[in-house]
Parts: sequence; C-alpha cells; structure tokens
Amino acid sequence: MRIALHPTSEVGIKAGRLLLGEQTLETLGVLDRPVDSREPRVQRINSLEGFDVAVTDDPDLGIAENAIAAGVPLVVWVDADALDTSNATAPIMTGANLSTGIARALVTRESASQPTATLLAWTEPGKSLRTGEPITFPDPVGARWGKIRNRVGTTTEVVVPVPDDWAAVVVHATFDTTTRILGIADVASHLEALALAAGAVVTAEDSHPPGRLLPEAVADDYVLAALRAGLDIASFTKA
Repeated sequence: MRIALHPTSEVGIKAGRLLLGEQTLETLGVLDRPVDSREPRVQRINSLEGFDVAVTDDPDLGIAENAIAAGVPLVVWVDADALDTSNATAPIMTGANLSTGIARALVTRESASQPTATLLAWTEPGKSLRTGEPITFPDPVGARWGKIRNRVGTTTEVVVPVPDDWAAVVVHATFDTTTRILGIADVASHLEALALAAGAVVTAEDSHPPGRLLPEAVADDYVLAALRAGLDIASFTKA
C-alpha cells in the first residue's frame, strides 16, 4: 500500500503517524511538507504518480484537482459537498471525519439489525448549551445539552457543542425490549485523525467505483480500519 499524504494541520500529521501502524503500508509519501523522520517508509514527494491513494485534511482541497486529473483515488477530511466528481475516474471519499465518517458508519452498522429508533449524537467545537436535548457521552465529555440537527427516517441526529479539546460520539439503537449503546470519547484531533486514516486504508485496499464515496457506504470496512488504528468503542445493552 502506497499512500500520499498532504497534511495541513495536526489532524493530517496525526493521521500520518497512525498510518505507519498499518502492516501493509509500503510507502508514506508526504507532499508539500518537510520530512523529519527516520522511518524508511516515509518519503518527501512532489508527485502523486504511483500512489494507491492521496489523502488530505486541507479544508481548501488543495490536491483534489491534481488527484482527479491523475486518476488517483482521493480521501478528504472535509465533507466537500460542492466538490465536482463528475469527471473522476477513481473513487473520492469525502467526509472522512468524526461526524460524517465514524459516527454515521456506526449508525449504518447498527441499522443492519433493524432497530425501531436510533439516536446519533456527536460533538462539535463551540460554546456549551444550557438547554436542549440531554445527551450523555463517555467521560471525560460526560452529560451535555445538544441540538437536533436532522431526522432521517427513524434516526435522530443531535449535535452537541463543547468548548474544549475533547470530542465524542454516542449511538443509541433501540429495539423492542432493549437499547444498545455505543460510545466514543477522546481528544478531538486524535479522533479526526483516526477517521481520516481509516478512509485512506479502505480506499487504498479495496476497489471502488469512480466518483464520490461516503464512509457509511463501506461502513464495516471503515469501522474495522479505524479499530485497527486504535479507535476504542465502549458498548453496553440495557433493558
């Protein structure tokens, strides 16, 4: 597996470190950034040619045009709804982040068991609310107030602003007599990096049709890649 990384923030740098834990990684090419590493698989590069996937946390999508023109699969951290993928000859995964990536992939996996109702909540940076929807995340994020963002079918999505460096996700899948709860909490930049690294691995390892690819469309492989990279998910079932 040969991965070209274009890091522009702590998220991209951490994603690169996580990718070095992949046993099948042959080369991690770092684009447009100095390389200070004794790891022989890390190289500074100036071209995407010969790589299995290009990955970036750049909100401005600085390498998107080059990757699409070169026919190299691309993974971007931002949702990039406006990104034109009509001419793409390779898959382009958008939204390889905590909310669109990890959170919705978890819901997709739970939906396979056909719950009667699902609650999905995740954190975003912001000032804490004093009223709203009560949500309890794993510590240290804990109990917070959130705001309903969306309702799709039997799934309710709630966004919870937090003012610090922590981030979290919780999923409640309700069945006839039980509710299964999944929870994640960690440093925000680490979770975002896990989401980006998982997208890189899934896109590099498997063959996907050209055009836009969302993490939830490959939810099983995406979550498994995140778990391999170090994602911890707490779970329990209550009657």
